[in-house]
Amino acid sequence: MVTQTMEGHSDRIKAYAIGVDVFGRDDSFDPTIDPIVRIEATRLRSALTAYYDGAGAADRIRISLPRGSYVPNFSWSPELVATMGLADIAPAESSGEAPAAAVIIHDHSDHADPEAQLRGELFIDSLLVLLRKARFKTLVVPPAEHSAASVAIHDLFAHPGETYSLDIAVRPMAERRRYSWRFSDLRNGEILASDFRDHVARAVPCFDVIDELAEAAAKSIATVIAVR
Repeated sequence: MVTQTMEGHSDRIKAYAIGVDVFGRDDSFDPTIDPIVRIEATRLRSALTAYYDGAGAADRIRISLPRGSYVPNFSWSPELVATMGLADIAPAESSGEAPAAAVIIHDHSDHADPEAQLRGELFIDSLLVLLRKARFKTLVVPPAEHSAASVAIHDLFAHPGETYSLDIAVRPMAERRRYSWRFSDLRNGEILASDFRDHVARAVPCFDVIDELAEAAAKSIATVIAVR
């Protein structure tokens, strides 16, 4: 049922089709007389509830089977909603597309400026914490000498699947620093979200500024993924 829904064929998920294709009933199968589909659907609902109460408690996406229907529904886990502030965002409907499997972070900060490079690293550190809390698979484009990781990420860029790119940068601008980020879909290059902040460079810790921007970016990313 999940496969049919993800492939956009939810209209084919009927009691008769399930009885014939899944339970091996013959062409004379009548779901109003033979309750096998209703019985097994009830068992499946109970099994899903037990799973998400136990082994699947950490799963980012929840699959449910609404009563009166055999078409599965997909929704965010309560933990993700609470962590990322998504209480007002509609659940991920069974539109045939699941949320992102991976986010690749690429730092474009000016590495000729040691301060900009350091701030870029702090920006990435903060983003990683927030995105991992949301249970995204996160990768950071490594230095060139880390060849194995570079090859793995190159393969994701070549065959992205459900992979997204998060480009960040910290750039010096006279007495200011510009912090920017851009989130795009590697499958088609579409820019899904972006933003920037300009802050005066001061001789004081910049952690609060960076953490605030990282939180705004992470929430925007979660929002974009949730409604796609």
